[in-house]
Amino acid sequence: MFIGSPGMSTNLTGTRRDRAVARDCDARHRGYRPATSRARCTGRVGRSGKLGGMTTETRPDRVIPMRDELSEEQIRSYRRDGFLVIDDFLDADTVGRLRTVLSEAVVGRGGARLPGEGRRSAAATGAGSDDRRRLLDALGKHRSKALKVLSQHVNLWQDDERVRRFCLDPRLGRLACRLAGIGGVRIWHDQTMVKPAWGAPTGWHTDTPVFSFTHPGASTFWFALGDADLRNGCLHYLPGSHHDRVEVKGDLRRLDGLRLLNPAWEHAEPTPCPVRKGALIVHSGDTAHAAGANMTPFARSAFTISWQPEGAEFNGTANILPEEILATLRPGDPLDFDEWNPLVYRK
Repeated sequence: MFIGSPGMSTNLTGTRRDRAVARDCDARHRGYRPATSRARCTGRVGRSGKLGGMTTETRPDRVIPMRDELSEEQIRSYRRDGFLVIDDFLDADTVGRLRTVLSEAVVGRGGARLPGEGRRSAAATGAGSDDRRRLLDALGKHRSKALKVLSQHVNLWQDDERVRRFCLDPRLGRLACRLAGIGGVRIWHDQTMVKPAWGAPTGWHTDTPVFSFTHPGASTFWFALGDADLRNGCLHYLPGSHHDRVEVKGDLRRLDGLRLLNPAWEHAEPTPCPVRKGALIVHSGDTAHAAGANMTPFARSAFTISWQPEGAEFNGTANILPEEILATLRPGDPLDFDEWNPLVYRK
């Protein structure tokens, strides 16, 4: 299926079940062409540089192997703590190919962080539109110093067929639904998350306040494209914080932001989550999280997918929605634009 080439290992062929899931995914999306207390990092299942590389091609008969089956204990752990670590979710070969594809997609984007950003910028000249500025502000990219914290490219799935096949894989949607206890999910956005060499810490925040919807079933998948540890800026979580939703947007440049999000959290002890390459961390949209500084000369790379529960309604926040969609929305309207946030899985 995704990022395969004729010379690659046959371990990407997948099981009969995987091939059936891939066929279902292909049929569903064919033709799309869009321009507290201290806790350990629980829920683990096993443990076994530079982006760029070879040219790749899409092969519909090849399926990414994923450790997508969950135990009841893992589901309970996620719902209790608001996050879950699954080690070795992707194998090393798959991670390498994913890094290559994402690198090629970023290069193909031409430096823009959002789909069509260059076109919006050109349109804004003379038209007086603040669309580009609003979108960049929503992503925290309107100040150059933000790049010292994190470099991001959003919705690469809309540009690249191979990224699309990965992000819209129904196995990922099924995993998000099982953990959150919901009936269906749409993709909200994907995002590369590269903390540069010697990069600054990422301050405490939750995801829900920046989304265009508010729903307890929202979640984000964080795929480790390399090892993430205490030296290079692994994620930290505040267990159970998702039970007390906050509406304040976090400041990515402040590590003392817990008290700003919720004064009761000021002295809470967070849980660090160092992981190896290929791990998946899932966190609720309401879970407080941050990341340390990168105290190494190498970038720390990750890729995320944020999920919108099916049936979620527009809350008035623009986030990454383009003007042509925002113009049609009023608070309370369903967010069900199949070309922008397609359904990935439904029970």
